[in-house]
Formats: sequence, structure tokens, C-alpha cells
Amino acid sequence: MSYHVVAFTMAQVRQGALGFQRQLGAALREASGLKVYSASPFDMEARRRIKDRFGGDIVYFFNDAAWEECQRLGMDLESVGEVSEEELPRRRTVVVGLPE
Repeated sequence: MSYHVVAFTMAQVRQGALGFQRQLGAALREASGLKVYSASPFDMEARRRIKDRFGGDIVYFFNDAAWEECQRLGMDLESVGEVSEEELPRRRTVVVGLPE
């Protein structure tokens, strides 16, 4: 399974870029397979590596179901790449989705 990578700057966050969380959270009722991850806030090394690789200050990983839902809802998110499940941070936080 691949994950779409979206990176935001702090300026984008201040301008409301994280609104996708509310919209996808509301969509969980109909599509429980949505998953969006970020690196654990306690793993500073992983966060630095991810920032160096993808840019941006905050980086999110969308599974295919979440990415398709974003497209269906007309969200204007720009993917900066794709990673495999094995490339996700070992310590990660579920931003949208039900914990496993």
C-alpha cells in the first residue's frame, strides 16, 4: 500500500491548511478505512528526516482511501511524493482514522 505525502509550511497551517482534518474526520462515518498519519511529535529525529526529505514544517501521510476522499471532496492538496507502508515513520500518530 502506498501513502501520499503532503507537506505544509507553518504559514500554510496558520492560513487554515489543516481543515482537511475536519472534513475527513466527518467522512469517517461512511468510510472507516481512511488513515492519515504524521510522525510522532516525540520522535524529533524522524521529524527532522521527514522534513529534510519532503520539505515543509509538518508532513502528513494519506492512505489511498483518504487521498481519494480528499479528491472527491475537492480539497486542494498537493502530494509531494509517495511512500510505501514500510517507509512510514515507525513512531507515528493517527491524525485521521480509527486507531488499530
